[in-house]
Amino acid sequence: MGPVSLPGRYADATGVERDCTLRCTSLDDLEILVDVAPVPLSRVVCRIPGLGVLAGRAAFVTERSFGLGLEAGMDQRRRLAARIGWHHAQALSGPDRRGTARVVPSHPGVVVRWGDVEEAGTLRDVSTGGAAVDVASRPPVGFPVTLGVRRATVVRHTETGIGVRFALPLNPENVTESVVL
Repeated sequence: MGPVSLPGRYADATGVERDCTLRCTSLDDLEILVDVAPVPLSRVVCRIPGLGVLAGRAAFVTERSFGLGLEAGMDQRRRLAARIGWHHAQALSGPDRRGTARVVPSHPGVVVRWGDVEEAGTLRDVSTGGAAVDVASRPPVGFPVTLGVRRATVVRHTETGIGVRFALPLNPENVTESVVL
C-alpha cells in the first residue's frame, strides 16, 4: 500500500505556522514534507484537514522533511489509524465511481496547476463532475488543482495520473468531444 499524502499546516516550537504535507502509510510512519524543517526533537503540532491535530516531536529531520513522533493516547491513535485507512481506501479505490457519462476530448492537452507547480497533462476523459488526467507528477489526494481554468480537487491517483472532481460541475450539454477546460 502506497503512502497517503494530505496537505496541512504545522507550527514549530516557536509558534511559527507553515504549510506542510503529511505523507504516511501508517501511524508508525508519519513523514511531514516542509519548506523549512524544525529543530530535531522539538515539539511540533500539525493540523491536517481530514485527520485533525497531530502533536509530537520532530523525530528525524532532513532538509525538506521530518518524521513525526506522535504523542497520542490509544483512543486518539485508533481514530487516526481509521482515518488514515479511509484516506488509503479513497486514494486506491479501484472502480470509477462517477455516475455520469464520460467523453474523450478531441483536443486532450491541458495545463494542470497546483501550488507553485504547472505541468502539461492529457485528459483521458471528462464528465460533468470530474476528469481523469495523465500527468507526470501527482499532487496529493485532497489537494486543490486547476485544469486549464477549471478548479478541481484530486480524488484519486491512477497509474498514469490523477482523477479530479470539479468544484462546480460542467453543464451536461457542454460535455462533448470538443470540450476545452
